[in-house]
Amino acid sequence: MSKITVNFKNLCALFTRKLDDELMVGLLDLADFYGVPAEDIHYPKITIETEKKVVNPNGEIVVIPQVWKYEGFKRCCSPEGGEHAMHQSSESNGSLLGDIQLEVFGLAPGLNRNLTPTKIVELKERENKRRPEDKPIKVDNFDKSLDIEKELYSGKPLTVLPGLCKARFHFRHGTLYSIFPVPPIPTVFQPPGSGAPDGNYPVETALEIEAPENGYAVLRFLNADTPDFVFQGGADQSYYVTIENSPPKHENHDAAASDPNHFRFYYKLVKADPPLDPMYLPTTASSPNSDPFCMNGGFGGGSGGGG
Repeated sequence: MSKITVNFKNLCALFTRKLDDELMVGLLDLADFYGVPAEDIHYPKITIETEKKVVNPNGEIVVIPQVWKYEGFKRCCSPEGGEHAMHQSSESNGSLLGDIQLEVFGLAPGLNRNLTPTKIVELKERENKRRPEDKPIKVDNFDKSLDIEKELYSGKPLTVLPGLCKARFHFRHGTLYSIFPVPPIPTVFQPPGSGAPDGNYPVETALEIEAPENGYAVLRFLNADTPDFVFQGGADQSYYVTIENSPPKHENHDAAASDPNHFRFYYKLVKADPPLDPMYLPTTASSPNSDPFCMNGGFGGGSGGGG
């Protein structure tokens, strides 16, 4: 059985209204909105990593790292070369636009959110092996993630417009979990009065998919001339997929303690009548005007919150 681990980092919007059947994750193209400073524009990137074992003629087994990247939003309706145009890397397989599905063949659909203590330990060990020793993490339940509709604005009807996300990923398989920094970064909400408690919130969200050994999976780009990616099956095959949407100087959450609060950009997906006042923002106690890790935000209500 092969494994595909997907990590969602920084400005990723989670749409969870249909979570029993599907998780949708949206990436905001902030260049589409007015009033966003150039330094705050986020740049999407998918990185897929694995290792290939090659047997030399002398019988020696050599492990070769393999990396594929998709990056930049495809500009479907505006000329290339604009102020916020993405400069494509020569390594990029293609750009991002519209609906993208991860389809797993040979496996019945179903999302799991129930983590046993043994599973938590396993996921924690796998995640930490891939990270710097001085930046450890811990793993906990997916439901620890912040839900903007259900917590920050509990009882206030919001209309969420997921179609405003330039790229939207759909997942129907795997085990969901949250990733927390160690030591924790205490979060408070400003101004006071929101429905969400102060405390510790995830810096990332993740999904582990176990594909059958005789099956395979495909990352399908439905609305762009971007080539699909095929995840080959195999007993020892593991893939690590990172889906992120970060401003250039914000790729590491520890490096952005003095940056402005990017969480406010989630509210560009919300239509509210009357307008939201106040706008609640998660901040850190040590830096009350910033969001140091572009924490994921969820929309789990019933009005436009699904894919």
